[in-house]
Amino acid sequence: MQMNQHKANHGIIHPLLTDFSAKKHADLQFAEPEKIKQIQTRLFLQHLEYTLARSPFYKAKYAKNNIDITGIQSLEDIRHLPLTEKADLLDTHPLLCTDKKEIVDISLTSATSGSNPTLIPLTSSDLARLAYNEELAIAMTGVDETDTILICAALDRCFMAGIAYFLGGVKLSATMVRGGSGSAAQHWELIKLTQATVIVGVPSLMYKIGKHGRDNHGDPGAWGIKKLIAIGEPTKDANLNLLPIAQELESMWNAKIYSTYASSEMATTFCECEARSGGHTRPELIIVEILGDDDQPVKPGEKGEVVVTPLGVTGMPLIRFKTGDISYMIQGECVCKRTTQRLAPVIGRKNQMLKYKGTTVFPNAILAALEGDSRFYNGYIEAKKHPDGTDRIILYAALSGKEGSDTWIRQTLQAKIRVVPEIKRITREEADEKVYQFDKKRKRITFFDLR
Repeated sequence: MQMNQHKANHGIIHPLLTDFSAKKHADLQFAEPEKIKQIQTRLFLQHLEYTLARSPFYKAKYAKNNIDITGIQSLEDIRHLPLTEKADLLDTHPLLCTDKKEIVDISLTSATSGSNPTLIPLTSSDLARLAYNEELAIAMTGVDETDTILICAALDRCFMAGIAYFLGGVKLSATMVRGGSGSAAQHWELIKLTQATVIVGVPSLMYKIGKHGRDNHGDPGAWGIKKLIAIGEPTKDANLNLLPIAQELESMWNAKIYSTYASSEMATTFCECEARSGGHTRPELIIVEILGDDDQPVKPGEKGEVVVTPLGVTGMPLIRFKTGDISYMIQGECVCKRTTQRLAPVIGRKNQMLKYKGTTVFPNAILAALEGDSRFYNGYIEAKKHPDGTDRIILYAALSGKEGSDTWIRQTLQAKIRVVPEIKRITREEADEKVYQFDKKRKRITFFDLR
C-alpha cells in the first residue's frame, strides 16, 4: 500500500493553512470553482497520505478491504474508499494519529443520539484550525471586532463548540463573554451587564433567556442584540423557511438568526452568510458528499446522508465519515457571490427516521411544527413498535397555559407535516426534567427511541 510519487511530493503539512490566517485565505471562498477544486484536490491527497502513514485503524481497514490508494488521483476517486462509521470511533477509541505528548485538548461528543460520547483528541494545530474556521464562520454573518459576543455554550466538560466559538471570536478581535451553559437568569444579567450584541447558543436556550426577560418586566428586543447564531438545533425547514421557534426568536430579540451545522467529529462549522441561504462549506477544511441508501452519490440537489472528510486535522483525521444526518446540497451561486458549496438544513437523523401510516417523518419535524407557538411550552417524542411491527409515535406535550383541548396541536401538525401522532399531555416540570438532562447531556434531548 505504497503512495505513488505523485502524492509523496505533497508532504504532510497543510500547505494552505500553516499560519491559519483568515485574512490571508478569506478570498478562497470567492475563487473560481476550478481553483477551489485544484486546492481541495491537493489537500485531499495530502490528507490521505498523512492518515494512511499514521493511522493504525485506517491501515488495517484498507488492508482488510484490499484498497490500493495509489490509484486515487482526484476528488471523484474518493468514492472508491471505504466509509467510516460512528461505531468505528467508539470501538477504536480513539483513532489517534500522533504521539500522545502532542495532544493538548480532549473533546467529547454530546452523545445526544443515545450512544456513548466519542473522544476527540486535539493537537495545538487542530485548535488553531478550529479558531480559523470559527473566525471565518462568525465573520460570514457580518459580526466584526466591534461586537460583543455572548457564548451560551459550555466551555467546560470537554465540549468542543464552546471553546471553538470562543477561540474564533478572539481571532476576530470581538469582545467575548464566556457565559457557558448557565441558567436563563444568569445569561439575561450578562446581556445587560456586558451590552452584548451577539448571542451564540442553542435556540431553545435563547428562547428561555428571552422569556425570562419578559417574565421579569424586561424587553429582550431593547437590549441591542443584533444577531443570533444558532447551534445544535434546527432553525429552518428543508425549503430554507424559518421554523416557528426561529420566527419567535427574531421577533423576541429584534435580531436576525443565522443557522449553523457542525459536529465534533468534523471539527468544522458550516455557517450561513448574511444572505441566510444555506451553510457555506469551507473547501480547504472539509470535503462533503451526499450519499443515498446504497452509499452512492445522489444526483445534484437530492437528499441523502451527509458524509464528510475533514482536511487538515492531525490528531484524529477521518476519511469519509458518515454523520447520520440527512440533507442536500443547494444548487446555484449564492447572492453573496461566494462560490463555495452550500449545505441545506438538516432534515433529520437517518437512524431516527420513522414510518407512520405510510409517511416518512423525522421526530424533530414534529416538534419544529409546534415550537414558537406561544401555546406550546416544551415536549419530546417517543418511538415504540406496534405488535405488527409498525412504528408507534407518541408526542408528550407541555403547554404554556391550561388549554384543555389538543385540537389546535392536531390541526397544526396535520397542516404542516401531514402526520398526527398520539398526543399525551404532561406538565411543564415533567417536560423540563425529561428534556433538559444537562447533568448527563449538553443539548436538549427530545427523541427517545424505544423500538
